[in-house]
Amino acid sequence: MNSLLNPKSIAVIGASRFKKKVGYIVYNNLINSKLKVYPVNPKARSIKGNKVYSNINEVKESIDCAVVCIPAQLVPSVIKDCAVKGVGSVIIISAGFKEAGNAKLEEEVIKQAGKMRVLGPNVLGIIKPGYFNASFFEGMPRKGGISFISQSGALGVALLDSAIKEGLGLRYFISIGNMADVDFDDLINELNNDPETSVIVLYAESLKDGPSFMKACWESKKPIIVLKAGKSVEGRRATSSHTGSLAGSSEVYEAAFKQAGVRSASTLTSLINSALLADKFSLTGKRVLIITNAGGPSILMTDACVGNKLEVPKLPDSVKDKLSKALPPVWSHNNPIDVVGDALADRYKNVFDVISKESFYDTIIVMLTPQAMTEVKETAQAVINLHKITGKPVIPCFLGGAKIEEGLKLFKKEGMPVFIDINELADALSIIS
Repeated sequence: MNSLLNPKSIAVIGASRFKKKVGYIVYNNLINSKLKVYPVNPKARSIKGNKVYSNINEVKESIDCAVVCIPAQLVPSVIKDCAVKGVGSVIIISAGFKEAGNAKLEEEVIKQAGKMRVLGPNVLGIIKPGYFNASFFEGMPRKGGISFISQSGALGVALLDSAIKEGLGLRYFISIGNMADVDFDDLINELNNDPETSVIVLYAESLKDGPSFMKACWESKKPIIVLKAGKSVEGRRATSSHTGSLAGSSEVYEAAFKQAGVRSASTLTSLINSALLADKFSLTGKRVLIITNAGGPSILMTDACVGNKLEVPKLPDSVKDKLSKALPPVWSHNNPIDVVGDALADRYKNVFDVISKESFYDTIIVMLTPQAMTEVKETAQAVINLHKITGKPVIPCFLGGAKIEEGLKLFKKEGMPVFIDINELADALSIIS
């Protein structure tokens, strides 16, 4: 598996001179990486000024991994060539196998592969931000701790595009496709031993080997979050036509996930948001302390938290006494702590000073709406400092539009998750709690 996730040399079989071809995009991505890259195409002599090999066995140097971007019917032959060459692993981007009714062709590929590990077929590829992009997605997310494994290449494209826009930090993106060989459990086992992976995130339509998956999840030291597609009868039918796999009932999957300690997301948004929180804060407890300058939104946040099986504990009397010395007489005297609408950054800081020394909560949510006197940027900086002081999860929820932009930019610069939607925050927090 090391040749797949950490290759030093890679061949692109089907590298192309034409910019709209998958083989061109993959090769162009890779020549901008830190790897030794060898283009293979019997119909070309050079691509972008680089020598092209007509067959992988013409390459004198050893090759860790090969990316295959040729028509499906030609794949078994080149896989055999790769096996003869001694390539460690192959990524088959080509489609037209089991998902298209050609199961025998896929079986032939695995037969020819021998001891080589095979990712795919029917995949987008692999991206390791900061190192290489062996896919036909154009772009590079920033480095981070989230390792994302997707059974859908198209959904992977959406996530990668979103990751670049939102500054989501990825350790790996791995498109797994038809799973003819490399399966979820193989990758979970590998990523579990990767010190730079903080959380493993899955988009799954089906499992090839349920017991092996369960064992891998159970033994994982890293949190695992999964979005399972195909929960409806119609969805399961669509799954079969997408990757050629059969999907079982959602009840069976949910029970299996729970037993294996896997955390389940219900939407793509909640999957991404919970991954962000798990990457930044690791796992947390269910007790939530809410600090706000607006009563109405804090009530909605309380309802959202309780509705997601989180707890909003009452303030201890000793904490009330301390806060009464730091806040106006009209403050809420409970959790949520309402610092009142005219609060400047200093009033938030006074509350932070008190609660940073307490232990009756697991997570702090700091809410802000931009009223006329609100110091958005200064309050955002105070929130960042609070997290550094407490070491506990501190999650900002700033509501508004243009007036909160300075705060959002500051959080993004610090790599701190920030929410502008109450229900999305509560949903994501409940997944990792």
